[in-house]
Amino acid sequence: MKVIEVRHVEDCFDGSLIKELLFEAAITKEMIFALGKNEKVQYFADFARPFFKIRVDGLFDLKGIEGNRSMRIHIKNPDSYSLEDFIEFASGII
Repeated sequence: MKVIEVRHVEDCFDGSLIKELLFEAAITKEMIFALGKNEKVQYFADFARPFFKIRVDGLFDLKGIEGNRSMRIHIKNPDSYSLEDFIEFASGII
């Protein structure tokens, strides 16, 4: 799935940064679990709007709501892993 917009959300005191990614279509359950394959996925299907969080230790956290077109990425160390790295990673999966 294609990222059509990236919005800057926050720079953190620890040097990490947060961006919001807007996709061309809604986030699906399949997309969530494809991105989280081999990683720690928290998926809360019982929420009114299913929430997810994916953690890739030392690199990034993703979080969002199934059915929305956007999610947030918290990049832990932008000097060693960039937003472009994530988009390349994700485009090979979703």
